[in-house]
Amino acid sequence: MIAFLAPFLWAISNFIDKFLVSKYFKGRIGTLIIYSCSVGLPISLLILIFRPEVLQVNLSIALFMVLNGFFYIAYLFPYLKALHKADTSIVTPIFQTIPVFSYFLAFFVLGETLTKMQMVASAFIILGAVGISLKFENGKTRFRKEVVFLMLLASIIISLNSLLFKFFAIQLDFWTVSFWQYVGFLLFGSLIFMFSRSYRRDFLSSFTRDGKKIIGLNIANESINIIAVMIFTYATLLAPLSLVQVINGFQPLFTFMLGAVLTLFVPHLIKENLEGRILVQKILFMVLMIIGAYLLGI
Repeated sequence: MIAFLAPFLWAISNFIDKFLVSKYFKGRIGTLIIYSCSVGLPISLLILIFRPEVLQVNLSIALFMVLNGFFYIAYLFPYLKALHKADTSIVTPIFQTIPVFSYFLAFFVLGETLTKMQMVASAFIILGAVGISLKFENGKTRFRKEVVFLMLLASIIISLNSLLFKFFAIQLDFWTVSFWQYVGFLLFGSLIFMFSRSYRRDFLSSFTRDGKKIIGLNIANESINIIAVMIFTYATLLAPLSLVQVINGFQPLFTFMLGAVLTLFVPHLIKENLEGRILVQKILFMVLMIIGAYLLGI
């Protein structure tokens, strides 16, 4: 049961992202990314205190791991932009394509084989991602191609980052790779702050205007993410990885349920479209994606 807590916490994090990008940043995603990058400082310092041996790596390898940190942060640009354009319960389910891209990257990069079941499961997930992004209005069906493109790009970036993280972690260890990746977060945010005048101006303005609220929400958000990662990792020690990954496929359902609750009770904070036809569409294609996640895990 503990494995279900990780996707639930990630769903909460998705709504905090939505709230921040809609209320405080009005789509100015670069400012939010600078705040998100700042988490690299306390976490890298904590790792360094308890695991000082993380500094004992070749400089070139350390630089590659830092660049992988840059690469990870890059996913926030398409993700936050998509989140600004559509409901959270439409955007975040498309993250279920991450394992699909991971399988195909492993096929092309690592030479792993793809089974027929994996290909069928991938088709289910992709069909679900396309279906949930359809918009029905005035008797016409419109495909949210920009949202889907942005989220597929975000999913590909995360998949590549995970592949590189695993590559380095096998050679070194989890904490060393994590340390240098978080250093990459901090450096990426520092570079954005220094070289983007508009992002720097928005960041300083938001800091003086709503700094305490934004910092508090970001700390809470990053803490939720870290706890979710720890729970997910711990769950893989208690149960087969495939089963834990299947459970993680329930995140879209948790996102949908949270969105409905927030819309009903605090619509001034989060408001999702709960029209009957939209609800049927979301549920139908989320179920299809969950089936795909299940098939990938067996």
